Amino acid sequence: MRHLFILWPLAWLTACSGPEAPDAAVCRDVVNRLCETSACPGVAEQLAVDTRCEATLLERTGCGSEDFTFSVPTRERVLDCRVPLIREGTTPGRTPTCGDSARFLVDCPDVTTFFRGEVP
Repeated sequence: MRHLFILWPLAWLTACSGPEAPDAAVCRDVVNRLCETSACPGVAEQLAVDTRCEATLLERTGCGSEDFTFSVPTRERVLDCRVPLIREGTTPGRTPTCGDSARFLVDCPDVTTFFRGEVP
């Protein structure tokens, strides 16, 4: 039991370790989560998308390409803005709520502009 008590902090510290996800993967994750909520009031309108939401956003941003990297907005900014979208969980299939997507759009106008294909 004593060993478990000593090893638990080490296990906790290394549980989330590993390589960072590439920028392209982070961007595609945000696209996927936004498009999962595109039927929510205001989401499709703010992003200027139709029924081809995911394909449109991937094309606009360029993050469909494996060599995509963030510049403006920065990776850190996108990760900060992504927080409401992963409040329900980070695993695929954990759809954000309409409120979480609305929060993303309102709190991160620069990142929303990027996903509209405009210069932030």
